[in-house]
Amino acid sequence: MSDLPSISIVIPTRNRPADLAECIRAVLRNCGFAELIVVDQSDDRATEQAVAALSDPRLRYLRSALRGATNGRNAGIEASSGEIVAFTDDDCRVSQDWAFSIARIFAADREAAVVCGRVVVPEELAKKGYAVTFEPEVREWQGRYPSPGHDWGITANFAARRDVFTRIGSFDGLLGPGAPLLCGEETDFLFRVLKAGLKVVNAREVLVEHLGVRAHGPESARILRIYAAGAGAATFKHVRLADVDGIVMYIRHLWGCIRLILINVVHFHRPIGIGFTLAFLSGAVTSFKFRIDRKSRLYISP
Repeated sequence: MSDLPSISIVIPTRNRPADLAECIRAVLRNCGFAELIVVDQSDDRATEQAVAALSDPRLRYLRSALRGATNGRNAGIEASSGEIVAFTDDDCRVSQDWAFSIARIFAADREAAVVCGRVVVPEELAKKGYAVTFEPEVREWQGRYPSPGHDWGITANFAARRDVFTRIGSFDGLLGPGAPLLCGEETDFLFRVLKAGLKVVNAREVLVEHLGVRAHGPESARILRIYAAGAGAATFKHVRLADVDGIVMYIRHLWGCIRLILINVVHFHRPIGIGFTLAFLSGAVTSFKFRIDRKSRLYISP
């Protein structure tokens, strides 16, 4: 254990005290991490009280006046001290060997900059609705970029070396849940990691369950459009920066949307996917509300 890197775990949360408490309990069943930092953006004190009821020396509570899960993660990074910073969400449940599995990968591979773990929805919940998942396919990515919809990890199960944030910057605070550009913070961050020549490891053995299911129908359709709009804003940022790799990535994402429409039309499937594609395009349009810092590659708040 002494050869493993120290790990700080960050969970951003807002107005979900019961979910958060169960998430914390799952994390605390792990060994092999130094601290768990809860960044609370809630409107009342219920979350603070729920955390206070859980006694563990590794648990730290941080209240933040900022909004948006991405800003919460960035605040957690600044407050943390571990060599590795790992993230999950309050509607997730980590496996009992989660922290140890992350530490073991970073210890074994000194070139690994980011580890993206598997995210699954329990079968009984998957029948009730939709929740985002991540199934790793290719183990390592370096010097190239995954295809749209494949092998782009998500922050529900995500870890990075501290020096990665020093080298390429933080998550983009204008992307992500609760932020003006809605989503896409992972894609943007991973693109910047890969653009810098760093290695991303997609690890099936690092497991998290995602319980935040949205009911089939309008609710799940809405969240899919949010994901599409966020992906559009995240990828179009690099088009605006005249980055050749970014332009290719955006075109590949757009072609993926169009291809989905064509396949659904041919097979008479509904929904066809037009709403998803329009949402993706709207993300690019909305991005023009914000300037971009060319050095950091981050959107600038007005």
